[in-house]
Amino acid sequence: MRSLWDISPSVSTRAPVFPGDTPFQVLWNERINDGGVANISTIHMSPHVGAHVDAPMHLDSGAVDVATLRLERFIGRCRVIDLSGADTTEPVSREELSSACFHERVLIKTRRTAPERWTEDFRSVSPGAVRMLLESGVMLIGLDTPSIDPADSTLLLSHRVALQGGISIIENLDLSQVEAGDYELIALPLKLEGVEASPVRAVLRSVAHR
Repeated sequence: MRSLWDISPSVSTRAPVFPGDTPFQVLWNERINDGGVANISTIHMSPHVGAHVDAPMHLDSGAVDVATLRLERFIGRCRVIDLSGADTTEPVSREELSSACFHERVLIKTRRTAPERWTEDFRSVSPGAVRMLLESGVMLIGLDTPSIDPADSTLLLSHRVALQGGISIIENLDLSQVEAGDYELIALPLKLEGVEASPVRAVLRSVAHR
């Protein structure tokens, strides 16, 4: 019986990138094949590439950075809600989530397969739905899309409702192999001071195997 799911997409030069973000690039400082004593690389990319967490600093220069986030919110019981059968690209609505029971961490699955290229026709989450999750005591929302807001949003209202309300956001998860249900989430950000986001290596564990 499966007990562990890797829900982080691979980070590579092929990874889909939000327009304007810096794509993943590896620069080699030293290579064994070139006569070096070791392979030593430099990674160049936006912290929003691949699975990542947004800190409040993302939308407020005076708010806390990703290094200051409380780690306990990224480890613990979560519920996966499967909306991948909905034939729409409209934002996830309050009504779609109204009948669900929530844990403090909620992952919303909207896709059956992980995308291999950038596309704008992903499902965001409406500000009303985010507000309902906040009122239900949710402290973390995870998504299998590049953003909790629509690709063309300039107001980023859902980001603001979540981050100002104390909800952490994890975007770009790969939930294609995960069924609806309860799991344990482990998705720790890096301790990057003065930075608004961080990559995470997110995994789910079966609650029965804890």
